[in-house]
Amino acid sequence: MGGGQVMPIPLEGLYTDNLLGAGKVAEHNPINQISSFAAEEDDIKFGRATMEGTDNEKQVKIFAGASGVFAGVATYSTQASDLDNSQYKQYDSIGIMKQGEIMVYVEEAITKGDTVRIRHTASGSLVAGSFGTTADAGKTVVLTGAEYRSDAASGTVARLFLSPPFSTSADT
Repeated sequence: MGGGQVMPIPLEGLYTDNLLGAGKVAEHNPINQISSFAAEEDDIKFGRATMEGTDNEKQVKIFAGASGVFAGVATYSTQASDLDNSQYKQYDSIGIMKQGEIMVYVEEAITKGDTVRIRHTASGSLVAGSFGTTADAGKTVVLTGAEYRSDAASGTVARLFLSPPFSTSADT
């Protein structure tokens, strides 16, 4: 288009207000660290917490134990065996974000800056590996080294900033 004409964006917010899905990198930054591991088990969903597997240098599994060692968050990949269900199957190569900002699945409404918790034991419709903020004795852990960077409604995704080193402490 010549002659000084301006071509407007057709819809306000068209390019910036779309929500990213679970497991997608929320901000590309030189500090991001994503490592590859083998999925030790089936049904590791994108945007869920993982823990070190049997071979902690090669495997991860869904965060499912108060004493589990947090490995990072499962990233989105078109190479996942079960892309239709947004999850990895056993033996898939799985990208794990260890540092940076990623979209995670939250089981409850959260507010930017809330305490970050991981569910390690399922309870009703709440599943292991999900993030939240409310303590559930014997079923959640507090994750230090992580910070919510957005508000989110229950059952949606939130921006989570990961900054190692990490530690977890069980809710009792």
